[in-house]
Amino acid sequence: MRHSPLSQNDGLDKQPWYRQFWPWFLIALPATVVVASLITVYIAFKHQDPLVVDSYYRKGLAINQVLEQDRLAAQLGLTAEVRLDPESGELFIKLLGAETPPKELTLLLLHPTSEDNDRELLMSAITTGQYRTDLDQQLLHRYYIRLLPEPGREWRLAGELDFSASHQLTLKAQ
Repeated sequence: MRHSPLSQNDGLDKQPWYRQFWPWFLIALPATVVVASLITVYIAFKHQDPLVVDSYYRKGLAINQVLEQDRLAAQLGLTAEVRLDPESGELFIKLLGAETPPKELTLLLLHPTSEDNDRELLMSAITTGQYRTDLDQQLLHRYYIRLLPEPGREWRLAGELDFSASHQLTLKAQ
């Protein structure tokens, strides 16, 4: 009697499919991709890019106000000397060119890439044209600096300073 090759069970496992290695290996490949894509989606939503502004039209219209602030600072001939004392954590500003210096200034420290590192500091006058504030933590990065008078914010001085390289800057009207 002849045996067909299909009827021979030599070397074939009689285990059910779910106890075999290869089906689980083939299932694991797409399952790994699904898990990795879910992790990627989680990371993308948790760490959204704050540099993209939803209200870009309103921000575009507000640029005219910012340009007017810069023009007024230039007309008034304003400059400011910013100096950080790293040992004491004090930040000093000397405002030059103002006929009647404001009692307070707002100093905006804007980090170029991380909105979490942005700071808004209210600086009080210690003498005429001289201001100071205490920092809550040390500044070690590069910042865009904006100086505005309070309460009206009618003019603005702007500049850029890398606190890891220098501790002083002169802001001039542009």
